[in-house]
Amino acid sequence: MKTTEARKLLGIGRDATPHAIKKAFRHLAMRWHPDRNPAPEAHEMFARLSAACDLLLEPFEQEVADDSPAANESSGTDRNQDIELDIEQICLGGKAEAVLETVVECEECAGRGHQEHGHSQLCTHCQGSGKVRRGKTLSRCADCDGRGYSRRIRCPQCLGSGRQVGRRILTVTVPPGLLPGDELRLEGEGHAPASGKGRPGDLRLRVQLRPHPLYTLDGSDIVLERPVSIFVLLGGGSISVPSPGGPRELDVEAGSANARELSIPDAGIPARNKRAAGKLRVRLVPVSPSSPTPVLIKLYRALQAEIAQANALPELAAWERRWLGDSKADRN
Repeated sequence: MKTTEARKLLGIGRDATPHAIKKAFRHLAMRWHPDRNPAPEAHEMFARLSAACDLLLEPFEQEVADDSPAANESSGTDRNQDIELDIEQICLGGKAEAVLETVVECEECAGRGHQEHGHSQLCTHCQGSGKVRRGKTLSRCADCDGRGYSRRIRCPQCLGSGRQVGRRILTVTVPPGLLPGDELRLEGEGHAPASGKGRPGDLRLRVQLRPHPLYTLDGSDIVLERPVSIFVLLGGGSISVPSPGGPRELDVEAGSANARELSIPDAGIPARNKRAAGKLRVRLVPVSPSSPTPVLIKLYRALQAEIAQANALPELAAWERRWLGDSKADRN
């Protein structure tokens, strides 16, 4: 492969720095690595990208060996990634895990992409033809340089690329009070410098909220639905409601049996920077007995008689007078 072909393959110019070369390779490698791309041409494309990167970096590696001040002062680029958190984690803080994917040197072939044999063998990539098909055209096989035979065989672990997609699990400390869209910045956990020397970039983790079976988020407010007896809504009382920090007590004033929303101040997402603390908003959903016992039925009727005697439902009484007139009085 010629240098002009390598630059064209990686999409870089003649003045590209080692950092730009490696950045272009990393970007394309994530797209064409066979573990991520099931297309038949992915193996060959990934091998060509690796060969192009190695070819262009060879002269630069000699320059870096000079230990120049510019090389020592280089720094890596920042890495951006999402991190999914539970509502309990953003409310209370704690620990979370971020899975980082990175292209690393293949351990099987020490980054060479091939293994050596004592004698020449049929090239397994082109089956001895010296040519490989790319679309509708035939091109020279990169594994055997078009000869059809080679002492080298493609590394079965990295498929000839010399690199693999590795994973690293990073434990992250989550401060309380984060909201979706906020960012955690971890110094030195980004991409390494292209020169191999200098300070790595930072890791920027953008917070995403994992769906929760009970809680939803509205700004800094935590919202939940809580079923409650209609008799508590009618007569009032104290009920327990769940929250990320544990159960809390909520006073319900006597009123109608309709659904209503109550809130507990400062029980939502904690204050952070200039952002005020949110509320815990509880939507009370009325629940009534579905299969009343004879004792309950007797109590219901006694309660209904007391309500009618006290004229506690004036809207109902007005409706009956308008549309039923004296007929209701005759029935009574």
